[in-house]
Amino acid sequence: MQNSLNAVAAARALAVRGYRIEDRAIERGIAEAEWPGRLERLQSRPDVYLDGAHNPSAAQEVAGFWREQFAGRKLWLVYGALRDKAVDEIAGVLFPLAHEVILTEPRTSRAISARQLEEITAHYASDLRVIVDAEQAVEFAISEAAAEDAVFVTGSLYLVGQIRHWWKNRVGSLVR
Repeated sequence: MQNSLNAVAAARALAVRGYRIEDRAIERGIAEAEWPGRLERLQSRPDVYLDGAHNPSAAQEVAGFWREQFAGRKLWLVYGALRDKAVDEIAGVLFPLAHEVILTEPRTSRAISARQLEEITAHYASDLRVIVDAEQAVEFAISEAAAEDAVFVTGSLYLVGQIRHWWKNRVGSLVR
């Protein structure tokens, strides 16, 4: 919503400078906007989402989305992060809302190890496990989640990109 409002404000500011941007173009742009890895739903039953909530502000946005859209549903969180991120603060926002947190590692030299994450953040989660391989962590969460539950993969844009790529190949191999 905030990004849409910013886009409208930018279009209005450009109009003042003589640029002609029709309202229907703004409406179409907002309606057709896609932001891969930002509350991107990959499947239903259970719902599986990707979100690159790699900072406290983005984590607050995800938490608000959970409260609005998933009240009363179990949330499974697959979380991996980079060493230079505010993992303690992000975990404090997201982990208490999750039914189970699965700590993992994105495939990058900048990743914080899942075991280190566990040491730093375990006190925020009611149920936590470590599955170092990110794809296995997602498979585990999906296999444990009921149809009405939701699985969120978040914490790092690297992790989201990795899982997004794997998911496309996974889905393609399942169809064949």
